[in-house]
Amino acid sequence: MKALDKLPWQKQNFPQFLAMLSTLGLLEFTRSAFFWVYMPFSSNELGLSLSLVGLAWVVHSLTEALSRGIGGFLVQRIGFGAVGVLSGLVGLLALSGTILHPNGWFLLASMLLWGISISGLQPGYLSFASRIAVPGREGRAIAYSQFLVMPWIGLGWVLGTFFIKNLPENTPIVFFVALGLVTLLGLISLGVREPLPKQSLSLKQLLPVLIIVPTAFAQLFLQNLFNLVILKFTLTQLKFTEWQLYLAIGLAAVVVFLGAGVLGRLPDRKGIWLPLVTSLGALAAIFLLIAQRPSYPYFLLLCLLGGVAFATFVPSWNALLIRLLPIENRAAIWGSLMMVEGLGAATGPAVGGFLWDWLGPSGPFWGGAVVCGLLIIFYAYVYWRIRGKVTI
Repeated sequence: MKALDKLPWQKQNFPQFLAMLSTLGLLEFTRSAFFWVYMPFSSNELGLSLSLVGLAWVVHSLTEALSRGIGGFLVQRIGFGAVGVLSGLVGLLALSGTILHPNGWFLLASMLLWGISISGLQPGYLSFASRIAVPGREGRAIAYSQFLVMPWIGLGWVLGTFFIKNLPENTPIVFFVALGLVTLLGLISLGVREPLPKQSLSLKQLLPVLIIVPTAFAQLFLQNLFNLVILKFTLTQLKFTEWQLYLAIGLAAVVVFLGAGVLGRLPDRKGIWLPLVTSLGALAAIFLLIAQRPSYPYFLLLCLLGGVAFATFVPSWNALLIRLLPIENRAAIWGSLMMVEGLGAATGPAVGGFLWDWLGPSGPFWGGAVVCGLLIIFYAYVYWRIRGKVTI
């Protein structure tokens, strides 16, 4: 029990949290295995082109992202469990129809409906995690709630690859079992409800939320700014191997996961502004230094320092969210912010490619540094305007 006392979530609500995490994780597992493993290997057998499979993913992911505001509103009204049951059943219909009776129009339509059905789960999950956070550990609670979903995506890739190579006929069974468990876990979570608002959301309540919007867009924009160019940059400009890049990214990810528990104490205990602005400044400096084409040991060090900066930024950002989002409308507003994040994720690669063509191979890194600098200026201005008026 002492181990549970150290968690950032209240231990009496931890079983419910695990059920919700498993629901969302199993959905991410299924989507990863289905879209990134099963469909590329089976598209010819199903009579579906890879371009159609790619279009289905675009339709699915954009529908989910753009529906999160409505999804958050829905999960606030009918509960996480009901939305989980709906997402499991729609997923079973979509995947079984695609696998047993493949048809291009059915694939696109069913993936659109599946995207809508799951759009409320992430805002509902994060809203619940924020409500059961131990006081003083809010930033870390949300950061680790996000981190714990990520391994399910990798597990879908790995397990899906194992089955498609060794037991291809049984691969669909894995999807059906996973989505069946999603439906069952949704039934278990029917009692988890968000607090219903006692009155309509006022403009006065929404105005403080506006200071979150730039970072909501920028954080996923920055993460995706380098997707198209990072491998090409490291292979052609830095002359590294792809495995050297994977090692650097893997070690940075470990630093982020482990460091968030320690560095997340800063915004939770000492205040948000200094760690938020400092981490953004560190990221800007790291981007500028990578643009100078460092040697591999120096690049590896910069990646590790970037992990430290990101491990500080994520809890700081989440602590700011929790302090500003009204609890009675948190899931709906959080879902709307995720729509903004989705726009950042969608535009990042395109801007990265444009900066490469316009400014050369270092252009995306200069662009990343400029975005961090603009955020620092914006939040310094916000702090100057609200200091002494609002406690954040």
